[in-house]
Amino acid sequence: MIADKLRAATSSVSELKPKALAAAHNQTPYITVYSWGDSGFRGTFTKPATLPTGLAQDVKFNPTAGVIGIAHRNSPYVSVYPWSSTGFGTKYANPATLPSDHCRSIAFSPNGATIAVSSSNPSILVYPWTSAGFGTKYANPATLPTGTGTGVVFSPDGATIALSHLNLPCISVYPWSSTGFGTKYANPATLPTDNGSGVSFSPDGATIAVAHTVSPYISAYPFSAGFGTKYANPATLPTGEAFAVDFSPDGATLAVMQANSPFISAYPWSAGFGTKYANPAIIPSGTGVTEGDIAFSPDGKNIAVTSPNSPFVHVYAWSAGFGTKYPDPLVALPNRCYGLAWSNVGNAVYKQYVAVAHASTPFISVYPWGGAGFGDKYNNPATGLTGEGKGVTFSPDVATIVIGHTNTPFISAYPWSDAGFGTKYANPATLPGGNGDTVTFSPDGASVAISCITAPFVAVYPWSAGFGTKYANPATLPTGLATGVAFSPSGADIAVAHAATPFISVYPWNAGFGTKYANPATLPTGTGAGVAFSPSGADIVVSHAITPFISAYPWSAGFGTKYADPATLPTGNGNSVAFNPLGTAIAIAHNTSPFVSVYPWSASGFGAKYANPATLPATQGNGVAFNAAGTTIGVAMQGTPFISVYPWGDSGFGVKYANPSQIPSSVGNAVAFGQVITN
Repeated sequence: MIADKLRAATSSVSELKPKALAAAHNQTPYITVYSWGDSGFRGTFTKPATLPTGLAQDVKFNPTAGVIGIAHRNSPYVSVYPWSSTGFGTKYANPATLPSDHCRSIAFSPNGATIAVSSSNPSILVYPWTSAGFGTKYANPATLPTGTGTGVVFSPDGATIALSHLNLPCISVYPWSSTGFGTKYANPATLPTDNGSGVSFSPDGATIAVAHTVSPYISAYPFSAGFGTKYANPATLPTGEAFAVDFSPDGATLAVMQANSPFISAYPWSAGFGTKYANPAIIPSGTGVTEGDIAFSPDGKNIAVTSPNSPFVHVYAWSAGFGTKYPDPLVALPNRCYGLAWSNVGNAVYKQYVAVAHASTPFISVYPWGGAGFGDKYNNPATGLTGEGKGVTFSPDVATIVIGHTNTPFISAYPWSDAGFGTKYANPATLPGGNGDTVTFSPDGASVAISCITAPFVAVYPWSAGFGTKYANPATLPTGLATGVAFSPSGADIAVAHAATPFISVYPWNAGFGTKYANPATLPTGTGAGVAFSPSGADIVVSHAITPFISAYPWSAGFGTKYADPATLPTGNGNSVAFNPLGTAIAIAHNTSPFVSVYPWSASGFGAKYANPATLPATQGNGVAFNAAGTTIGVAMQGTPFISVYPWGDSGFGVKYANPSQIPSSVGNAVAFGQVITN
């Protein structure tokens, strides 16, 4: 796949700013579009009413009109929709002449008047495009490419169209005008070494780069109405088959997506390759891939790459080198991603919610949340909880709210929308072992887990608009009552904090528990209460009884050596712990003043504790959470008002928000934020 060539006609920063990132993938709904903001992923747009008909291999936005196109398997092989800040419109009619086989890539001309797809027999199909949709297919080129098309792109001036393809010469380039294909340009004197898999023009049109499957994996040529002499290979080659290539908007960088770790290679570009940039600090995890994509954002400040493992897409800040990896999206893609595209259209309107699980009826209180703070409390659910609310969570798509509580059935789930609670879902057929506590969804939303006070101490269920059959218990159970549970960001591990040594138990997770990982060499010092993985999945932290009250470890399919304790410890037993979405701060709620402590976090561990909030939580902190944007932190606490919420920024706590007009009715045990696109 080739990366999106969206280049705004204006240099206006606001018009170049990325607002959406689209991902083409291999499981329904086949296309996912994330809203994008300064802090990264913000949520997903509603899927189109008419889905693509099969595995989607590429996606592009029309650079001059509100249109999104998807290349996919299964007839009609290409699907195009209106696109705006409200998301997908009604699918356009299929072209009168369909491709004969699945399409691997799609491209719009710079003026938005032409749409091209790569396929097989013929390898390339091109159509006029207007606001009415597809026009009559252009005649095939007189000299067809020699193999199945993989990547397709127009030159920045729209006067040339290039196709990477299987079989030598691996790249075919044609003049292009409103009358169609011109005579194919002569092949380059030095061909790519085998199957072309992606192609890109530099922003000035003076260079064409081809990704291919045999060393040196990337070939670049001067181009001016024909190929010039191939540039020398980079000194450090990509690590395996290359599947996609993209130039940065300023033309100063050439990036390659490749089959093997680190999956991404980036080089300075100035009429030739410079010394390869250092790999990102956090590289995508997994084993070799067979297809994928890479894409710079329109403003050149971010670079996105597909990855082998969940969430299947990674985004990094970019400034003449890889910066910090953005937190993974709250809603992971369902499976492997093949194509990526940025758009500068798509700023979404968000609705946020804050939920508090508490000790007295109605046991759960949910409020709208906005820049001014709490809105009016939502009505209680029609079927109330049967006991004290101990834990609460929203599903990744914020379509469900789940509460862990005392008294049978110990776990209750409801549909959630801006109208509030829906009709309670049926209880699971096999209930948790006893009073429920923390609840959490897996990153893909396909499983829901609860910690509980009696054996087996943790219960996990498939989730699909209702509970499925409970997964078998782990072969080695946690050793005592459990109060904390968390999935890793990839969904590949599940951790349980519990009352008896070793106080923390972690298991591989793959639609069921694997064999328990070995305990950390240095155990937490007392009863485990809360547990959290960092957004990158590289660290795990446990809040617990007995000094130091918080213990953090590197994590990579097992515990690393415990990080040094923070210089300023929490002042009492740790009850709950949370990372901010960027993974740059750790918050712990604890039982003595100041009741909440927050520390900077980096690969070297804890930084110097942030100053306490000017207005402390009133009493013991029981639960703590950041909102999805990382701009707000909430603390559920023992005494009135039972919930305190503060702005959060690089300098720490802001001034406490006013209490809700209708506070929770008793002890706040847990807090959760939800965020969803509403337009």
